[in-house]
Amino acid sequence: MSAIFNEYCEILTEFLAQWGISLELGLLIAALILWLLLYIGRGLAFFRFLMRWYQRLIILAGLIALGFWLFYIGREHKIYLDNKAMNDYKPFEQVNVSINGGTSAELMARDRDLRKVVGPEFELKAEVLDDNGEIVSTVTKTINLGFSKDIMINLPVLVGGSGDFIVPAPR
Repeated sequence: MSAIFNEYCEILTEFLAQWGISLELGLLIAALILWLLLYIGRGLAFFRFLMRWYQRLIILAGLIALGFWLFYIGREHKIYLDNKAMNDYKPFEQVNVSINGGTSAELMARDRDLRKVVGPEFELKAEVLDDNGEIVSTVTKTINLGFSKDIMINLPVLVGGSGDFIVPAPR
């Protein structure tokens, strides 16, 4: 019996792969077809009972997914902007940093500033200034935070072009 079931599963997987459908999507389609069949056959009391519970489970799963999505897009993150020496990178005399086009933070050598951001990603723009206040270089970077709460961005490493500019936030 188990061998027959495994053979049917392999046939189903191959069939779905021919149509470019993943197994998860195939299971979702099967669940929707089952829901439709139960909905059509709702005249029977047992199917009506199953239908109510099936609808409640779908609504509950949808509400849980909505809660996770709202948590993900609405979470506030603390972003520490750090203009200190790290590895071979020396701090800048002056750098202006803006997040999402907001007000810019002016950081001198060995300064640190805190900004708060809502959402999973933000755009950071760093302008390095020379002694006369002229812009020497500008770097614009979109950073995806995901589920991390606090991060610290080392500006000399970011402007230097290294990929390791995100360091653990201070406690």
